[in-house]
Amino acid sequence: MRIGLNLLYLIPGITAGTRTYGVSLIRALAAMDDSNEYYVFLNKEGASLNLSLPGNFHLIVCNFRGRCRPLRYAWEQIVLPFQLRALKTDVVHSLGYVGPLMSPCPSVVTIHDVNFIALRSNMTILRRSSLRFFSTRSGLRSAHVITISNFSKTEIVRALGLEPAKISVTYLGPKEWAFENEAVPWEKLKRSYFIREPYIVAFGGSARHKNTARLIEAYGSLEEKTRHQLVIIGRLHPDINIRAVMERWGLAGNLIVTGHVPEEHILPLLRHARLFVLPSLYEGFGLPLLEAQQAGVPIVSSSAAALPEVGGAGAFYFDPTSINELTNALYRGLTDESLRSQLIQRGKENLGRFSWKKTAQATLKIYEDVCRAFS
Repeated sequence: MRIGLNLLYLIPGITAGTRTYGVSLIRALAAMDDSNEYYVFLNKEGASLNLSLPGNFHLIVCNFRGRCRPLRYAWEQIVLPFQLRALKTDVVHSLGYVGPLMSPCPSVVTIHDVNFIALRSNMTILRRSSLRFFSTRSGLRSAHVITISNFSKTEIVRALGLEPAKISVTYLGPKEWAFENEAVPWEKLKRSYFIREPYIVAFGGSARHKNTARLIEAYGSLEEKTRHQLVIIGRLHPDINIRAVMERWGLAGNLIVTGHVPEEHILPLLRHARLFVLPSLYEGFGLPLLEAQQAGVPIVSSSAAALPEVGGAGAFYFDPTSINELTNALYRGLTDESLRSQLIQRGKENLGRFSWKKTAQATLKIYEDVCRAFS
């Protein structure tokens, strides 16, 4: 087969979960398939990715910048079909919600979730409308749709009106850490972020659905806060006034917001934590759960969206809209030693359900089935 992989959406440093999906899937396909030819379409920014692919993978850098979405959509709909025809591709897989509507070959599209509906306030009207338009029509016109959880499949069927039989779920895999051994000594790393142990760790984010405001409020009312720092990896939503929050809850010295963190620092920051908390209101999958389970840290997690489906028995769940439930979950995760041991063990067991090799195998079978149906 001659397989086109549409990564025109991918912008290093901007796209997050969909970047992990695209890069990890391609690397897993490269590790297991040396018989098919792959053509990977990237924008100018995407060309900077260090994919290190074998000879049957061909990178095609398109002459536009991905940050300009209108230009990306125009290229995807007008130019990409001609490129696919010239290369005589048998199937094209668009990995980021949107595919060419006039593809000369059968099309597969990955629609990760319906965040353009569920998270309306996170996007401008123009971006939300265009993403909904192109995702819906890409799904309707494609030969097959891939999504990343049963939760997302249900949402896509309900919101976009696609037939369930047309949609396959391929779970994501745990992160393939490039830095198993800590490149920076822990004591030095800890000092650089002003961390003292023990501490609770969470990921931040500039979107409201990450729910960090409620997490900080729950932590502020926690008796254990005097002994445990709260370390938030990344940034906070711009509406959160960090100085006012610290004054209100008396968190000076106890709340650490790291800002941007190099990838090699994430695993040790997770590994040395007393507890990992994921308070999000909406996730199509929830890769941080697998990252925390890899690190061997107990997890308390929101019960929203796909998170229980992914975390399995390896997390203690709470209602993310309830400050009381979140506070109680934090307290139990810090103080209940029997629960903590169970969560660590069950987390390790849960990881066995996920791997990028399984994702790649299932995806390759979809390509084969689609090509067979159209041959």
